[in-house]
Amino acid sequence: MMLSPVTDSHRSFDVVVIGGGPAGTTAATLLAQAGHRVGLFERHSFPRFHVGESLVPAVNLTLEKLGVRERMDQIGFPQKHAVQFISPKGPSRPFYFSEVRDPRMHNTWQVLRSEFDRMMLDRAVECGAHVETDTPVIAVCSEGDAVTGVRVRRLDESEDVIDARLVLDASGQKGVVARERSRQKLIPGLENTAVYAHFEGVQLDPGIDAGSTLIYRLDAQSWIWFIPLMGGVSIGLVTSAREILRFGQNRDEILQSAIDQCPALLERMSNAAVIGEVRVARDFSYRATVDGGPGWAVIGDALGFIDPVYSTGLLLSARSAEIAALEATCALAGDQHYPNMHGFSTDWQVAFDRFLPLVRAFYTEDFRFGELSKHEAHRQGLIDLLTGIVDTEEAIGVVDKIQQMFDDEAASKS
Repeated sequence: MMLSPVTDSHRSFDVVVIGGGPAGTTAATLLAQAGHRVGLFERHSFPRFHVGESLVPAVNLTLEKLGVRERMDQIGFPQKHAVQFISPKGPSRPFYFSEVRDPRMHNTWQVLRSEFDRMMLDRAVECGAHVETDTPVIAVCSEGDAVTGVRVRRLDESEDVIDARLVLDASGQKGVVARERSRQKLIPGLENTAVYAHFEGVQLDPGIDAGSTLIYRLDAQSWIWFIPLMGGVSIGLVTSAREILRFGQNRDEILQSAIDQCPALLERMSNAAVIGEVRVARDFSYRATVDGGPGWAVIGDALGFIDPVYSTGLLLSARSAEIAALEATCALAGDQHYPNMHGFSTDWQVAFDRFLPLVRAFYTEDFRFGELSKHEAHRQGLIDLLTGIVDTEEAIGVVDKIQQMFDDEAASKS
C-alpha cells in the first residue's frame, strides 16, 4: 500500500525516516509540523501485527503534541489506570497512576498495535509527510562519513535513490543504518526470550481495573505479562534463554506450561483460546553505542530497548523521536548540509539509565515491590517511574536506593 503518490519532488527530502512504527511516525509528524520536507519509507504493509502494546502515561504528553490523544478513546483502546505485580506469595497493592501529580497522566491506554500504528501513520500523512509502505530501504548512500540518502525498492522491483540532508533510522534492532553504524550492544544479565500470544475469553477484573497491566512473577528469572486489548488479552512469558526449555520444547507448549504454573492466572483462563499464532522474540535488551553522525541518527528500537516488564518501550521510542526531531530542526537551520547528530540522545540516555536499575532489581531473588514501597517517598517514586516519570526527586531517590543495594552487594562479595 502506498499512502502518498510518488513524484520527482519525492526523490529529495530534508529528512528521510526509515520505519513506520511509533518512533518513525512521531519524528515524521513533528518534523512535518515544523515545516520540513519529510519522506517516510516502511517495508511492511499496514495494518500489521506488532508486540509492545502497553503504554505508560508519560506517553500521553507526546500524543498531545502529535494531536492524536483524543483519538485513543474514539478508536476504543482500553484505558489503563494501574499496574499490579503478583508473586507466588500474593499480589502487591495496585500502583494507580492517579497518585501522580500531573492529571494528564492519571491514565493511559492498552493498544492493539495494528490499529495504533496505522493511526500514527495516518497522522504523519495529515501533517504533510510523504509516506510509502511496502517500500524497504535496502541500502544507505554516503559520501565519506556522511549519510546522504537511501536506496529503496518498490513493489514493481524498481529501485530509487532518495536524497536527504538527514536520515533517521527508526526501523528497529536490525535496521539498515543501525547495523552499519550504531554498533548495538546486548545488555549483560538480560539475555531473555519472550513467548507470547493473544487470547480471547479471558476473565478481566471489574471497573477501572479491567484495563490494568498485570505482571505475574513465577520466580526471579521468569514472569508473565497480562495486557487487556480490544477483543482479547496479550499474554506473554519472559524468561532467560537458559531457562526457556524447562517450560517445553515448542512455543505453544512453552506458553501453555507457563500459564499452567501460575494458578492466579490460570483461574482467569477457563474459557480462553489462542487467537492466531504463538510468537517468539529473543535478545531484545540492548543499546546503541553510537547514536548518530553526519547526516544520520538512530531512534526508537534502533537506539535501544531495555525490557518489557515496565512497559517503557513505546515511551523511550517516542522520547528519542521527540529529541531527534527537535535537534534536527535546529541543525537543519545551520550551516552543515548534513548535520552531525552525534550525541543528540543525552537526555534519552538519562531516562534509559534510570529505568535500567529498576529492571535489574526485578530479576533479583529478593526484590519485593511491597518492601520497597513501605516508605511513602519510595512508593511515590515507584509510581512516578511506573508512570514513565524519571526526573522527580522521589523517582531519583528510588533509583539511587536500588543502585546502592547493588553496590552494597558487590562490595560484600569483593
